[in-house]
Amino acid sequence: MKRIFTHFEQQKRRLYSIAFLAFSAGYVLYSHIDVMRYGMPVPVLTGLIYMCAIVCATVVTTYFLPGLTKVTDAVAVTRLGFALWIAATQSHELAASPVLGATIVVGGAIVLLQVSTWAKAVSQILSTDIPGPLWTSPTPQPVAVRSA
Repeated sequence: MKRIFTHFEQQKRRLYSIAFLAFSAGYVLYSHIDVMRYGMPVPVLTGLIYMCAIVCATVVTTYFLPGLTKVTDAVAVTRLGFALWIAATQSHELAASPVLGATIVVGGAIVLLQVSTWAKAVSQILSTDIPGPLWTSPTPQPVAVRSA
């Protein structure tokens, strides 16, 4: 039990940021609903439910699969991006399909994680000394010959 609490303390900053992103995503995704449930607006309630479920899943994931910590961060960011996109385009029917929403969120996280790899590869390609075509190389300057 002590190892779990130690792990929780080590991951506290990550969990706080994921909790904020999850609450924001839940709130934004249901911000079009103007109804009160249990004494609070539905967007706040769904934001809290999102936050609790996702933070619990993140704790379990980072404890048992510590190699997936970057994935959990990327999924949290793309989940908020998906919610903002749904709210901006008013296409709530896309959010009603859990399979489509999960595919977009997880696929976006994979792309987000690959962008850094692609950027590193492009910077390595651009930094190598690959000779260009002959017509772009500078013309050789004549060498002055000294006579003795």
